[in-house]
Amino acid sequence: MDLVDNLIEDDAERERLLSKPTCFLVVGRPGVGKSTLARNIADTWGCVLIDDTEVLDSHIRSQTEDGVKLLDILNAGKSVPEDVVLGLILDMLSSTKVEHYGYVLSCLPFMSEEGVGVEEQMEIIRKLKLKPDFIINIKCADKDLVQRLSSQKQHPMTGLLYNQDQWKVDNEFHVTGFIEEEGAEEEDEEDSQDEDEEEEEQSAPRCTIDQLVWIPERQARNTSFRINAYKENILRPLEDYMMDHNPIYLLEVDGSETPDELLLFVLSRLGSMAIQRVSVPVVLHQDEELPDDIETEDLLRFMSSSRMLVPGFRWRRSRWGRSCPVALKEGRLVPGKPEFSVGFRDKMYILSSQEAYDKFVSNPRRYLLPPMPSPPCRVSIIGTAASGRPELSVLMGARHNVSVLELEKLAEPLLAELETEWLAKVKEDSVQAAMEKIRTKQQNEQSSGKLPSWPAGRPAFVVATSPLILCLLRWNPGRGSDREPSRSGGPGANGPGRGQKTGRRQGNLRSSSDEGRQGKRGLPPGRRRGQRLGAGQLSQERLAVGGFTARRDPSRFPLLPHAHRGHFARTSSRRLSHRPHVSDKAEPKAEKDQFTRQWEALQLSLSISHSVLQTGGRRPEELLDEIVQLMESEFGIHGPRESVAGQMAKTTCGPFTEPFKYLPREFSAVDLDEEAEDIEAIANLEVDDDDDSAKDTAEEEEEEEEEEEEGDDSESPSDATSKRAFGDTFIFCPVVLKKHNALVPSTDEISAKYREKVYYFSNVDAREVFMLSPEQFVGQCQLLKPPALRIFVLGCRGSGKTTQGEWLAEQLGLFHIQFREHLQRLLAPKIKQRVNPADESTEEHLKALKTAVEDARGEEPPEEDAGLTDEEIGIKAYLADDVPLSSQVLEEIVNPYWKKEPYLSTGFILEDFPHNTEEVQHMMQHHLYPDAVVTLMAGVEDIQARLLPKFWSRWRAHCQRREALLDVLREIHTKAREENITKRRAELMEEKAASSTAKFSCRAEDEDDEDSANIEDEIEAILEEEYPVERYDEFKDDDEAEEATTERLNTEIEERYVADSNNMAIVLEVLSELKIPRISINASRKTPVVRRQLLLKVEPLQLNRESLFQKCQPISYNLAQLLLLYSYKFHSAFGCTDPVKRYGERELIQPVLWPLETAFPVLFNQYIYFFGSKKNQQTFMLNPLKYLRQSKPYPMLSVKMAVVGPPKSGKTSVATMFAQRYGLDLLSIGGVMRRILEEQEHSDLAVQMKLHLNRGLVVPDELAIQCLKKVLMSLVCSTQGYVLDGFPMTMKQAELMQANSIIPMRVVEMELDTVEVLKRGLASKMEENKPHLMHDSAEILHIRNTCYRREAELMSRHFRQQYDNWIPMDGLKSKWYIWERLIKEISVSMEHVHTYLRRTRSGQAGCINRQCVTPQEFQRRIGEFAHYCPVCLALRDHLVDCSETPSLTYAAEYNRRYFKMCDAEHLEIFLASPDEFVSPRCPRPLPQADRLPRKLTEAEVKNRFPQQIEMKGFCPVTYLDGKLRYEALVHGSLEFALEYRERLYTCETKEKQYRFLSAPELYWDLKLPSKVPPLCEPIPLTSLPTLGYLEQGVAVGVIKAMTAVGCLKPKFPFFSMERSALRYLAFYMKAFNHRSTEDIRQMYKKKLACFEENCELIPYLSSVMRANYKLPSERPVDFDLKLKRFLALRLAAQSQAPSANPAL
Repeated sequence: MDLVDNLIEDDAERERLLSKPTCFLVVGRPGVGKSTLARNIADTWGCVLIDDTEVLDSHIRSQTEDGVKLLDILNAGKSVPEDVVLGLILDMLSSTKVEHYGYVLSCLPFMSEEGVGVEEQMEIIRKLKLKPDFIINIKCADKDLVQRLSSQKQHPMTGLLYNQDQWKVDNEFHVTGFIEEEGAEEEDEEDSQDEDEEEEEQSAPRCTIDQLVWIPERQARNTSFRINAYKENILRPLEDYMMDHNPIYLLEVDGSETPDELLLFVLSRLGSMAIQRVSVPVVLHQDEELPDDIETEDLLRFMSSSRMLVPGFRWRRSRWGRSCPVALKEGRLVPGKPEFSVGFRDKMYILSSQEAYDKFVSNPRRYLLPPMPSPPCRVSIIGTAASGRPELSVLMGARHNVSVLELEKLAEPLLAELETEWLAKVKEDSVQAAMEKIRTKQQNEQSSGKLPSWPAGRPAFVVATSPLILCLLRWNPGRGSDREPSRSGGPGANGPGRGQKTGRRQGNLRSSSDEGRQGKRGLPPGRRRGQRLGAGQLSQERLAVGGFTARRDPSRFPLLPHAHRGHFARTSSRRLSHRPHVSDKAEPKAEKDQFTRQWEALQLSLSISHSVLQTGGRRPEELLDEIVQLMESEFGIHGPRESVAGQMAKTTCGPFTEPFKYLPREFSAVDLDEEAEDIEAIANLEVDDDDDSAKDTAEEEEEEEEEEEEGDDSESPSDATSKRAFGDTFIFCPVVLKKHNALVPSTDEISAKYREKVYYFSNVDAREVFMLSPEQFVGQCQLLKPPALRIFVLGCRGSGKTTQGEWLAEQLGLFHIQFREHLQRLLAPKIKQRVNPADESTEEHLKALKTAVEDARGEEPPEEDAGLTDEEIGIKAYLADDVPLSSQVLEEIVNPYWKKEPYLSTGFILEDFPHNTEEVQHMMQHHLYPDAVVTLMAGVEDIQARLLPKFWSRWRAHCQRREALLDVLREIHTKAREENITKRRAELMEEKAASSTAKFSCRAEDEDDEDSANIEDEIEAILEEEYPVERYDEFKDDDEAEEATTERLNTEIEERYVADSNNMAIVLEVLSELKIPRISINASRKTPVVRRQLLLKVEPLQLNRESLFQKCQPISYNLAQLLLLYSYKFHSAFGCTDPVKRYGERELIQPVLWPLETAFPVLFNQYIYFFGSKKNQQTFMLNPLKYLRQSKPYPMLSVKMAVVGPPKSGKTSVATMFAQRYGLDLLSIGGVMRRILEEQEHSDLAVQMKLHLNRGLVVPDELAIQCLKKVLMSLVCSTQGYVLDGFPMTMKQAELMQANSIIPMRVVEMELDTVEVLKRGLASKMEENKPHLMHDSAEILHIRNTCYRREAELMSRHFRQQYDNWIPMDGLKSKWYIWERLIKEISVSMEHVHTYLRRTRSGQAGCINRQCVTPQEFQRRIGEFAHYCPVCLALRDHLVDCSETPSLTYAAEYNRRYFKMCDAEHLEIFLASPDEFVSPRCPRPLPQADRLPRKLTEAEVKNRFPQQIEMKGFCPVTYLDGKLRYEALVHGSLEFALEYRERLYTCETKEKQYRFLSAPELYWDLKLPSKVPPLCEPIPLTSLPTLGYLEQGVAVGVIKAMTAVGCLKPKFPFFSMERSALRYLAFYMKAFNHRSTEDIRQMYKKKLACFEENCELIPYLSSVMRANYKLPSERPVDFDLKLKRFLALRLAAQSQAPSANPAL
């Protein structure tokens, strides 16, 4: 959704310049004070006063031509004709001054109709170019007005009128004393210096009071006659005109108030509607004289502080710089003079002369509107006729949107005139002279240069020849042609060789060239000569602004001054053979040679920029492209997007450096001093306003303190720069943002100022780049958007970075990146395992064990880092040993987070980066800056508690892995030892066996056995010695107790915590130097608390992201008023409503913050916003763009509502609550009359009221309504609205309100039954501490309730039928239910009214539902289709009559006519394209009245006797639906009869009747067959037997009544059961007899309800009166009332005479 306020400064300024000024029309009865109010508005508001007397006086004082004629008429004793006065008024209304300042018109329409009738005058007002925005209708009672006018006196000399309170003096005081006392009161308010002046001014009335005379025209009789004439002739047309005007801008004021009060009322209404005052230029010239050679920069800086209207807000520079806007608009580039400097809005302009100043002040808009500033430029294309000069000139003019001047056409009138003069002169000299004398005379004249000399080839204003020459120049009024063209060898001397005639033309050309030098006097020679040539068809204004293209030889065109000598003197030649598409004939050689000689001579004296091109063989489009390329490459002029005039201003030099372009400059010490002065001035202004604006409650202060405690710790700009006007990128470098899409916080150490805004830069090079082309780094067409959110999360291991980071990223919709995990994933495919940090890895402890296992297995250990690249090795070293990553690796891994999708547009949370200073340096070099750094801080104890279980599990896994490796090693060693032992044993056994065989071969067997055993022992001993059992002591850790292990692990965790903390501190220190905000979170707390802190501090960075570059400044009310008063700043689209409250509540009823003294203003860009509370102000400042993306607010409508109801129904409570919530005026009829008696006690209305009150009488309703009408014109009622409490109370009051056009938007009735009224009355009666005695007895309440109910029924019917605005509401519901429904009803009504006004004012169709349109008004303005739906007629050719539905739910207004649709769908279709359904584009018009079908009642059908029903009474719809078959002939019913084309038809059902009415042409002319069913003759009831007669006659009604009696079983007090039943039966049958009228049925229904209520008295009293006597306070609330009613019935029964029937 677009923003409601345009924050692009240039676009907003253009919109304001194009906006219509505020215009007023003041109307009212003659003598009511229209002229006085108009004059006061004009003086205060700054608009132009247009009053007949003022217009005549201004012309006479100015001694204009019209003024002289007027003075002659007046001196002759005649009156000025009205048509003359009207013409002068219309001339003033169309003046340029009115176009800027607007007007206040108070003299139209005229009272008399001598010249122009009232209707014609109203039509003139309707057709004004600047139509009135506000109509101020001054109302005053006729008697009060007559009394006031008849008491006025006039001074005979001055013509001034004096009211009675000005000249009347009490008898107790002398006139002098009265005047002196009045003067003394004024003297107290002024300084002592002004007192003497006031005394001198007051001395005049002392001597003039006695000279005052009565005015015959002001006598009561004459005044009454004028008022009656006004009411007869003017009032009605004026009311019709005001009825068509937007009611929001219709101000009705009370004419009985003083002029000051009326002015205050109007200004308050305008202020509450946020109407911007007219911007008035302010003179900035001071008495101090400035040197003429002052530098432009010094002049602008000096003028920026001259006559500052608002403290602390200097005048800003404009694009015009030092150039005069008025002269530039007129086609001259003239430097302004300091003494003519003016300030307009918030910018300063330096004008060149008093005349320029007067023009600018009269209407500055026409000099500032685009395409200005744009100086004129001149391009000359010269060449021979065959070179393609005309075609190229036309293309050049069309491409750059400039005029093409052809000298041939412009010179024709001059040549003819010169030819005529020359012939006449020759004829005059001597007819009979010889030819030789004539030739001699011509030669003498040619040598003297008196006659013009024109070359061969007719001149044309964009010049070209065989070598085509492009001359780009800019007219410099300060420099002219320094030398004349050469007379020998040049194109102006020899000519083309056509004798004396050519020489004569050459002489005139030289005189014109000399005349061109007169540009020094202020007018470019092109315009001077153009006027001389009489080129009436040429738009001089377009030439001045857009420039022109001239065709012909420069030597014959005086618009080529020798300006800008030495600049852009480049010449490029292109040689080609021929040029097609121009002429098939070859150029005459003589003409070509002569042009070549002329061009060579001209080049010697040419000092302007030019380029020579050959056109041979090339199309004009190709030449144009080459010219454009030359303009871009050599002269720096680019394409058609920027006008040639604007480009030439950039490529020329002189006293204007880079004109019409905002130039950046370095932010210097002088700027700092000026800024300090401005801040001090604003602070001094706000000192007095601080006490009034301190409205924070203790609760709000506590909330603010909590927010400060929980708010982020990010760094913010210092207090010294908090009020600085930052640029479009706030404190971030715009160059880095544009090039790298990164946010780099910067300071004012390296800063610049552009368009009076300060920009910070990251380095000097960035500032230099910005200074070269600042436009590409600022938001010219749209606001700059910040990049996606980027957050760094740092913390010690164990602080919860991963857990909290993942959760936060999920909450904010960001990517969560674990930097180390990302590196792990890069290595995982190759190393297949995680790389743990060295201080966490246990691989070193197992390295020797692994080596031993590998050695035992005979395996070679794997090579470390096998297959890894250098980058991967570096990553592994980074993960294991914290070796810094190389810049190449960081660039490949980290840079894509900032540069590529999806991170670029979504944002991310990067965990555990940066980890060292090298990574921070990489960030700085590549501008990879985050928005904030989140640090999770936790104590070592918390870290130990979190990591100890993890370390314990890791230690256990380490031990298990070590044991597993030992088992493997032990198994391998055991297996190898066993194999070795087996092998060795075999060897030893063999050795022992051989030695024992040789040595002991002769020994006995017993000895052998013994020796064998010894050998085995020896072998075992040898084996044990050679192969001992491995003990693996070097692979075993010392056994630790659990406590020791825990202590060791805690020590390791603490050491790592210290190392991480130290490393993080170093990184954070470097980041803080880069001004990156830091958010510290206490991670030691519980997870929900930590997450809440994280979300509270980080989420605003995401929610308020779009407003990151926006800066708001809270200001005081006084400062806001000054800024608005002098048009430095402007009202926002929200006006005086709270944007934050409107965004949160989404209600159409928004209270206006008026008066604004209690509001909290905020300055944002060029707009001022107002808020109802400090909290809303601060909320808006966090994210202003969020609240500007609402729908554009409607102009505030005043709420008009009435709340009525029986006594004690709660109407006053509802009305009070609603009035307090929305700032409405709570009005009761008694309070209204008391207000009139207090505030206007001398008015005729108050006098009449006092007459009745003094007699002890009640004030009549007529006077009460007049009081209400007066009070409704008050400021609160007209601005905010009102709530009528308990009014109207009678039908007469409702009718009087209708007669006085007092129509509430909604009338709410609080419904309450009688019992509840009496209950509440009794409860209220028992309340203590009543403010005053009240008539609150039960009897009085009952009487008031009865009276209300009698009148309420009539009022309800009246408001429902007339306005459909009656809302019944159950008074027994809770106040919240009532409040919600009331808000809903009013909001829906407001939305309908706003939509209706918006659509109808824009020329669209608008629904009139809930617009309080009366049936009479609807019938008066009904459209061409009457009550028929135009959509059904157009789309389906159906006639759908909507007159049966009185509601206007589906009715619409278009072109001031009303149309009624059948349903909501057709209403939407009509609203979307109403032209398709009304004439002249409607496909089917409504038939004539005699061709429209209509329904008939049975009585109407019988009255048409003897006319017979068509089709013998058969239903035509049923017959056609049955395809005209015999079976489809069904008789219709008289209940569904209708008439069409004067024929009668009857239908079978209501649905078929509707179908006939919709499409009568289908059914009206059906033919019956020859054979039809016989008619069913009705059988009379009297012919039936008794039971049949009773069944057909009374059975249904009697059965229903008897069923009701049986269900209720009534027992009326003091009646028998039979009599009670019969009485109930009679009431019931009367109440539900459908043959009776509605009024009779309603009367008997009320009697039936009363009978049922009385029957309930017996069971109620019997249930209550069972116990002993109870005190009145202990009885039920309604007990006394019901007991009295019961006893009253007894008396009534006794008083009745006995009936003839005892049962009755």
